[in-house]
Amino acid sequence: MIVPCLDEGSTPSSSTMIGLKIILFSATFALLLTNLYGWLLKRYYVPAPFKEQFEKLFPAHKMVATFYLLHLYEIPYLFNIGDPAALFYVNGTAVMFFSSFTYVMVKGYFFLDLFSPKRMLVFMLPVVICWLVLLLPVVGVIEFSDTFKIVMFCVVSVVSVSYIFFLVHFRNRIHRVISRIEEVEYSNESDFSLKFAKRIEWLPLSVCALMYACFVIDHPVAKLVRDIICIVANVWFVFYTLNPHRTVRPEVAKAVDKEMVAEDENKPVKWHLSEKKCKEIEGRMMDMLHNEKLYLSDHFTMSELAHQMGVNRSYVGEVISRGSYESFYRLINTLRVEHACQMLSDDSHGKMEQIALESGFSSGSAFSQVFKKIKGITPREYIENKNSFSE
Repeated sequence: MIVPCLDEGSTPSSSTMIGLKIILFSATFALLLTNLYGWLLKRYYVPAPFKEQFEKLFPAHKMVATFYLLHLYEIPYLFNIGDPAALFYVNGTAVMFFSSFTYVMVKGYFFLDLFSPKRMLVFMLPVVICWLVLLLPVVGVIEFSDTFKIVMFCVVSVVSVSYIFFLVHFRNRIHRVISRIEEVEYSNESDFSLKFAKRIEWLPLSVCALMYACFVIDHPVAKLVRDIICIVANVWFVFYTLNPHRTVRPEVAKAVDKEMVAEDENKPVKWHLSEKKCKEIEGRMMDMLHNEKLYLSDHFTMSELAHQMGVNRSYVGEVISRGSYESFYRLINTLRVEHACQMLSDDSHGKMEQIALESGFSSGSAFSQVFKKIKGITPREYIENKNSFSE
């Protein structure tokens, strides 16, 4: 093992140096082991509850397995602990690898046919080329000079940012699709079934930011911290995968997949109701909503509305989509905001939380967010405007 000084500007004791190198070696070795186990798990393990539909429910599991296996790029660093060239190599490769392959995995889940091994190699060719160049000083082919480091820092940064741009763009698409699916059925964000997905949608970008921070810092301790975080994430993933009580919602996954394909192909929407029938159902729907004030129920769904109207749910969804409100969520919350505006006009000194709950919102914060989204101003600003006009 090559073990030159970790920091040429300092003079730590030999025992401290050896201890630090052992820790760095152990962390990298543990990371490789957990990644190898992750590869075996995703490549060969089939959860018992999902055996019959495993390929359908987890279409990208082989791609995830490949993601784990490619962590073998850490091996040159494992046997060159303390070498600045090896540290620069492993950090530069990490940020490019994560930014590019994370995008491949995320998009591959929805459009798996776009990423055949040949296309994947072409897409990741810049990463492969930079990886080989970064490896040259580690194996002693060229000298690890300041010029080399500056040039490769710029190149790796450009390559990584390019892939991160693709990742951000696709994340935005997924966010739009998830929002559309949720807003079709629910009137309150607290009822959204894909809350977990929305919470972790920034996770890939956070990981890329972590990798890039290590690349910029270029210090063994930063690499150690990154390794520990990744090891913890790998262990959590193992427990999550092996959890016998884990469930999936194939109908939700299917809905997201369908929406993604429709958006990608930009297909025109095909309606099933005639214009006359659509207007008739819309009239009945609005009369029922206004007369019975169904929108004041804080967990009101489109399925409940269709049931009370005695109309097919898909017809109600089509009527709303063809109308000016675009989604059930927007329709119900517009009615709630109008109801809240009336309450604010009658009693501008009332408690905002109470007005929110009586208007059908799940909380005061949700009320404020939706109110501003629909009216363009906050409830407080609405009250101030009302008071200024009355004066």
